[in-house]
Parts: sequence; structure tokens; C-alpha cells
Amino acid sequence: MGRFSATALPMNVPESAPFRVKQYLWAVGAAAEGIGVGKRVDDRYQVVAPQIWQDTQADELPEFPETPPEAAIPYLLAHPYRLHVPGLYGIVSSQEGAPILLLDNAPIDRGGKLYPTLSERWADTVSLRQLHWLWQILELWAPLKTLGLAASLLDRENLRVEGWRVRLRSLQTVPVDPSLFDLLASLQPFLKQAQPPIAEALATVLNPTNPGSATLEGVSAGVNQLLLKQTGYLSVQLYAGGATTAGPLHNRNEDACYPNNLDRIQTAPGIIPNIAIVCDGLGGHEGGEVASQMVVRSLQLQLRALLREVIEQPDYQSPARVAEQIEAAVRVVNNLIAKQNDSQGRSDRQRMGTTLTMALQLPQRVRTAQGWVATTEVYIAHVGDSRAYWITPSYCHLLTVDDDIASREVAAGRSLYLQAQQRPDAGALTQAIGTRHADALKLNIQRFIIEEDGLLLLCSDGLSDNRRIEESWANYIGLIVKDIVSLEASVESFIELANQKNGHDNASVVLMRCRVSPEAVQPGSLTTRQDNLQFEMTEASKALLYGETDPITSQPLETDETVEPAPRLRLSFSPKQILGTIAALMLIVAVGWGSWWFFARSGNNAPPPEADPPTQVDP
Repeated sequence: MGRFSATALPMNVPESAPFRVKQYLWAVGAAAEGIGVGKRVDDRYQVVAPQIWQDTQADELPEFPETPPEAAIPYLLAHPYRLHVPGLYGIVSSQEGAPILLLDNAPIDRGGKLYPTLSERWADTVSLRQLHWLWQILELWAPLKTLGLAASLLDRENLRVEGWRVRLRSLQTVPVDPSLFDLLASLQPFLKQAQPPIAEALATVLNPTNPGSATLEGVSAGVNQLLLKQTGYLSVQLYAGGATTAGPLHNRNEDACYPNNLDRIQTAPGIIPNIAIVCDGLGGHEGGEVASQMVVRSLQLQLRALLREVIEQPDYQSPARVAEQIEAAVRVVNNLIAKQNDSQGRSDRQRMGTTLTMALQLPQRVRTAQGWVATTEVYIAHVGDSRAYWITPSYCHLLTVDDDIASREVAAGRSLYLQAQQRPDAGALTQAIGTRHADALKLNIQRFIIEEDGLLLLCSDGLSDNRRIEESWANYIGLIVKDIVSLEASVESFIELANQKNGHDNASVVLMRCRVSPEAVQPGSLTTRQDNLQFEMTEASKALLYGETDPITSQPLETDETVEPAPRLRLSFSPKQILGTIAALMLIVAVGWGSWWFFARSGNNAPPPEADPPTQVDP
């Protein structure tokens, strides 16, 4: 439930909380390279390894300059890409004059050691992850090039990996304006140790010999196609559950989520789509509650229409195309609330709205030499400060960046993040669903590939405030992934954590449990499993997808004029299956004719045995 701010959209200001874990920083600058291990800097920072400093007073704010130095600006501008890029924690003066930049969110593990380089992990990594790393590098190329930071991707020592995630140790500006040819050339050494299933095709896609004809879109599409084919050899099961609470201090709950009330949804392996949504309403009186419920309900209708289109679409849709469709669906929902605000004469702080974080697993298919294979794509969209995390027993990755005043000030190059968080309006939202019309909305959409066991956690700030997820995930995730604790009990535990440790706000959490295993069947038999994708759905899953009932109220859904009635599922058969059926029919006819000819020549008056009539196959 949000509070109001006069300078931005209303939301709770985050409570300040000390770091309860060791804060390791990467020190950048010529002066930092000359400071030996064991030294103490500014009576605060302990040098534990070359250029790795530990803040021994992490519960106190570091000193901030009035104006960030020029060397610090790139780290501020790159704040929206914190999933891969470090941020600026503090600045230390040096005797040489040039400041030492201290970077947080750097690729340093909990023991104070740098994560390995991509080169160190490449050779012994499966083909799927090799392709996933390359795809992330290509996705980072355009935004970093716009910021003048693309050189950061050319230095192999700078490219670090933490599980599936590519991370940059620091940001570099030399060479100033590298080309795509430079990027492809830097990737060539990896091709020599690419796994055999992808080596030949990957060498063709990343061929730098004709730089004039290569485009980023073409190269990315080629790597993406290889990546998705590799995901098809995984069997993925998804389980989703969620709940919301008003919290101990409030009578009204302005949060909404789907699934809710611990309604558990389970997918068949790699087949049935999954939707997860968390909304945190704002707008005063009943406005926040109305807005969040409207988004949860209306967005499900829009997403069902998208899911029907994907299932019936024979061709794979690119990440850019899917993002456009998701954005269009969210814009429709946004304008429903904006229109209601207008019709009720709501203005300024009284306009109702809501944050949004959603995950959509699409049942897409790609064609391979062995037949059709299902992808393991999940699309995450968010507006506001509700968050998405990917958590495994080894790490916790925050996938989203909050749309708030603090993030805006950092991305504009005006303030360090810890400095911006000290503003009284730091947590006020810069955008939300429904407060303005869709042409002013900037939806954040990213594509996530499921390639390992883990937990996708969506939550409102009633849970994530005060770093509760970052500091508590290790207590939960091992038990969840190992199925020692049920999904339902896990949801209840996170709700209890929000109520006991935060408690100042409504809280919602949706967990999407992802279980991955190599496909047990041979590649040649994948065709049958995937060609029957449309009619392997359970009746419950069909009802979920085709919208017979409202998943929140279990009542019949009202018809939306923008959503056409869904056609019923039809049986579909591959060319191999059709040819096989025709061959079987011809064999039956041949055997029957041969039997008749044999008995006729032998003079046997007994009629030949009748052949079983062929099975009727509906087209």
C-alpha cells in the first residue's frame, strides 16, 4: 500500500538498513593497483586481495563528493543494466590525484574472490550455457555502445561469469567506438573450444570475415536460434504458487497477485504456459486496491490471447516480437485504469495506479533436424518497484531495477546510488501502471532462459524492503529446491518474513519453482512429443488458457471485446505421421488384395478373411 510524495508517484520510502554481510568492493584506478594486500585505506577499507577491498564499516555511509568525478559518470549512466554491470559505491581520494572508484555489485563472491573469467569456464561448459553467455554479450552490445562503453565487452579478462550470468568487472571506454567486427573478432578464440553440437553452426554465425554484411540483429538471431534448439533437449517443469497479506499494520490490502491464496498450478514438462503477476496498488482510499485487482484480472485476459496466438502460430516469434506483444497487452490494461481515472475526475496524487511485475512462460517451438522442440523462455516485465529474483542454492540474482527517484538520479549521472537513497523521496515511483496514458509508459521487458533448477520469485516491496531477500534467501532456497519444504509452505514462509521483519506495508509473493532435467527420450523421438503438444494439455490447463472461469474468483469471466473467442484445440500431425498412416493403409490394402488373389487362384470357394477397416484420421 503506497504513501504519497509531492514530487513523484506515491510509494513507501525504503527504510535504511545496514549491510549484514561482508561488503566486498572492486577498486578501480592506477593508485588502487599499487596498494598491497593487508593495507588499510582511510581507516575503513581493508585490502584483502589485489584491487579487492572490504568495507569494515558497511553499516555507515561512505563519503560522497558534491559532484561525481568524470571517471564515475559511466557507472552512473549504466545503472539500468545492474544485472551485468557494477555500480559506484564510493570514491576515495589518492595522493596521485586521480580518485579511486569503489564498485559494488562487482563479480566478487561471498568469500571475497573474483568470479572466474568466461575464458576459464568456457571449455568445460555445456553448449546451452555457452550460447546463453554469448547471447547476453550480444544483448549488452547495443546499450553499452550507446553509452560509449562497448569496449568493456572486448576485454576477455573483464568478462566474468556467475553461473548463467555474464558480469563485467569494470567499465572501459577504450577503444572509443568499436565496431561489431571488433566484437566478433574478440569472440573467435571461444569458437575453438565450442562444444561439438554447436561448433560448426556457431562459427558460421560469428564469422567476422565479411564485416560489411554482418548486422547485430542477424548475429543475435543466429545465436538465439542455436540457443533455443539446445533448450529443447531439457525437460522443464514449472510450479507456481502465491499469496498476499495486508500486513500487521493495515486493514486494507492494496496488493494483488496471481496465483493467489496458494492456488498451485503445475505444468506438464515444457508444455503448458505459466503466468505469474504481482501488483502493488497506489492512489489513496480504495484506488490502489481497485487498480491492482484490475491489472491482475485484465492482464490475464490479454495474456491468454497472446498464448493462444503463440500456440496456433507455426513459426517461432523472436524476443523482440514477443516483447512488442507483451507491451501492447500491458498498454491496453494501463489505459483501462487511466480511462477510469479520467472518468472519475482523479488528478495528481489521487490518480489510482499500481506497480507490476509479471513472468510469462511461452509454449514456443523451434524446428530442428530431429523435429520440433519446446523452448524454455520466460519473459519478465515490470513497472515500478515490485521485483523479480532468480534464486538457486548458489546465488540470488535481482533481475529488475526499480523505477524510483533514486534510480532516476543515478541513471541521469547526478548521484551515487547510496547517496540518492538518502533523499526523503528516494523510494517514490517515477512511473506506474494507470497513472498516465500508455504513451508515457516505459515498460521494462527482458527474456530469461531457464537452464537450471531454481526459483523465480516475484514480490512487492513489502517483502523486498530492507534487503530481506538478499539477506534471507540462503535460509530458504536449499530446502525448496530439494523439495524438503513444499511450495505452499515456502510461500507462507516468505509472507511471514515480510510480516515479522518488515511489517510496515502490504506484501505479496509469487514463487515459480523451475525443475530442469535432460530430456530422457532420444532426439529422434522428440517429434512425437512436440507434435502432440496441443492435445497433451489437461482439462484444467485448457480451462486456464481458454478462460472459462476467472482464476481469482472462480466465476465466469466477462467477455472482453478486444479478445476474440478462443478456437478449440485441434489435433495436429507431423508430415512423418501422415506419411506413416498412408503407408499403413496401403499395406493393409495390398495384404487384402494379395489374400483375395491367392484364394481365387487356388480355387478355394471360401471367401478370404476380411481386413480390418483402416482407422479414420480426422484432418
